[in-house]
Amino acid sequence: MNGKVTLMPGFRVVVALLTVMLLGGILQGQTLTPTDPGPRPVGNNNPFCPPTSGAIQSAKFPTAPPCIDTVQPPDTMGDAGAGNVVGNSNLAGFWFQALAVFEVKANVGPSPQTGAGTFPGLGPSFNAVSCFQCHSQPTVGGSSPNKNTPGFPNGNPQVGDAPTAAQLQAVSSFVTATGPVREARFPNGSPGDDTIFRDPVAAGSVANLFVIKGRPDAPANCQIAQEDFPTQVANHNIIFRIPIPTFGEGFVENTADDNLEGNLATEDAIANNPNFFNPVLSIQGAFNISGNDQTITRFGWKAQNKSMLVFAGEASNVEMGVTNENFTNERTDGNGQCSPNPEPEDQVIVPPDPTDPNLRTIPTIFNNPNFGASGVASDISSDIENFAVFMRLNASPSQCNYNSGLDANGKAVCKALDASAQRGAKVFGSLDPSVAGSLTSSSPDTNPNTSAIKPIGCVLCHSNFLQTTTSATPALNNAVFHPFSDFALHTMDSSLSDGVTQGNAGPAQFRSAPLWGLGQRLFFLHDGRTDNLLTAIKDHAPNVGTSPANCLPSNGEACQVIVLFNKLSPSLQQDLLNFLRSL
Repeated sequence: MNGKVTLMPGFRVVVALLTVMLLGGILQGQTLTPTDPGPRPVGNNNPFCPPTSGAIQSAKFPTAPPCIDTVQPPDTMGDAGAGNVVGNSNLAGFWFQALAVFEVKANVGPSPQTGAGTFPGLGPSFNAVSCFQCHSQPTVGGSSPNKNTPGFPNGNPQVGDAPTAAQLQAVSSFVTATGPVREARFPNGSPGDDTIFRDPVAAGSVANLFVIKGRPDAPANCQIAQEDFPTQVANHNIIFRIPIPTFGEGFVENTADDNLEGNLATEDAIANNPNFFNPVLSIQGAFNISGNDQTITRFGWKAQNKSMLVFAGEASNVEMGVTNENFTNERTDGNGQCSPNPEPEDQVIVPPDPTDPNLRTIPTIFNNPNFGASGVASDISSDIENFAVFMRLNASPSQCNYNSGLDANGKAVCKALDASAQRGAKVFGSLDPSVAGSLTSSSPDTNPNTSAIKPIGCVLCHSNFLQTTTSATPALNNAVFHPFSDFALHTMDSSLSDGVTQGNAGPAQFRSAPLWGLGQRLFFLHDGRTDNLLTAIKDHAPNVGTSPANCLPSNGEACQVIVLFNKLSPSLQQDLLNFLRSL
């Protein structure tokens, strides 16, 4: 014996395998830090728009550029997918026409310029020149885009909308090509300056980013100054909002108040029952209410709008400056020479329209075979009615596994939820009584993948089970849907307060953001402060750690839920992130 140990070849293989396994375990341990898996890709699935013949894209704006609609794949639960239409009702044709109108850009005017494929009324101040610019990710009707969004190769379209370099520079601290589309508000208002025709801004109101002066279509005698954004930023007198996705809104609009109130009562009862959560979660939501009829309002970051038509009218007027039948007056005036159009600039048309006879003749509207009944409805209806019909019949987003990617042809695929996403769903919680083991089910969870997991209560603000009332649209009639929102107001951490009151919603109160479609969203929270989902979760109650005693009233209603999230193992935190990116 020479003191050397000779290893047999087979033993060497075993040692090598053990080494690989140990290294793999170390590397795997290094990946236990939870990470946002990121948005699922959009793909190029089945783009479809109104039928075309020659240059005709829609009845209302025949010379507008071809519309964009990249349909996301459906899921196995009946969701048609973002970019699709709800059901096959008599309004489906109108929806296709309205989709094209939603994408048309506004110009200043006067009205005959509609022959150029635009509609009149932009300004005198504005944030964007079309609905589509704000609502486009992952497809038309969605949220804020980036360079990977179809139709937006340059990213944030607001950068290109600035009439002058000076106007863009004034907002460059918060409007960038890689950042979200943003709306700005001054919580303390601004008095304006008559000497330079700068309009005042009421406390909490939208301060439009740009003015039409400097655009080639602005009236030559128009004098209007942009708001002094650098000063307001320096004075910390500015907050931001980003666009809300409009998918599935017809389900939300058609949900009876009784259903919303019953759901909220269920949430509060579970959240504050020590048999479910000890300590209790102290979640206590409330609804914003219409001052006109005292019914529940449900649209907007603070649930300040009652219906899709009100939402469309307000957005058209506030974001684009287009007066309409809901909001008939200009918000800003400058020197009073900046709006060349009759008011309201957008209203129902009785053909033939004398301001544009070449496009509104009786033969054009009623005899062109490409228009049909849906084209007539779209053409005669106001723009905001088109916007409302489009949003009302937008299909709900599909739920696909977080790693659903693209096939060999670049089309998005929809995979079923894997074991990780299923565990994440259990952590999130469910109010669906048909799901075994949910917080409202009498059936135990027998799934070995999830049965030992206790929900942390996310669902008690982001409800996954609501039902519509009766509807003339079959797909919306007494339909169960899963928006992951209760559409109620909840008090958030003081770091998220925006200092703005809207209706019954105070400065720190926001509507529970609907989470369906989250899997393809790019920016999070009301101001788009982060593109990281994990950061967005922790921002609900930052720095509270894992002790329930750390939760103070200033931390908001989500604090105890965040404590429970922080106490989860890294692997379960990852499961929850994977589930959220499946929505």
